[in-house]
Amino acid sequence: MHPLGYVVMQHSMRDSRPVKAYQKWMDRIPNVYRSSVLDRPDDESNHCLALLKHYRSLMSMAMEAGKPMFDLKPADGAIGAHFEAVRDCGRDFEQLAKAIAARAGIDLNAPAEQ
Repeated sequence: MHPLGYVVMQHSMRDSRPVKAYQKWMDRIPNVYRSSVLDRPDDESNHCLALLKHYRSLMSMAMEAGKPMFDLKPADGAIGAHFEAVRDCGRDFEQLAKAIAARAGIDLNAPAEQ
């Protein structure tokens, strides 16, 4: 097994950055990941794949609709600010998928094998 990195979820945001109380915990993650997961405490590489908001307002909607949060439609209740959150969620998860693919050596532009 070769870990590709880690994802930090449920961080509280204020002005597009995590609040100070959570930032203190986030600052500890890289060192713990390198020493406990990779067993390479001297590694200085950035292994964070993404910082994802919790999108708690979309979670229950998505569970009820039986679809991913980033695929919710107005018919599922994603209207107004929720619709904007769905768009942001889709962008965040797309960036995460691209980061995972890049670290795994997968070319997303290559034609699919059949």
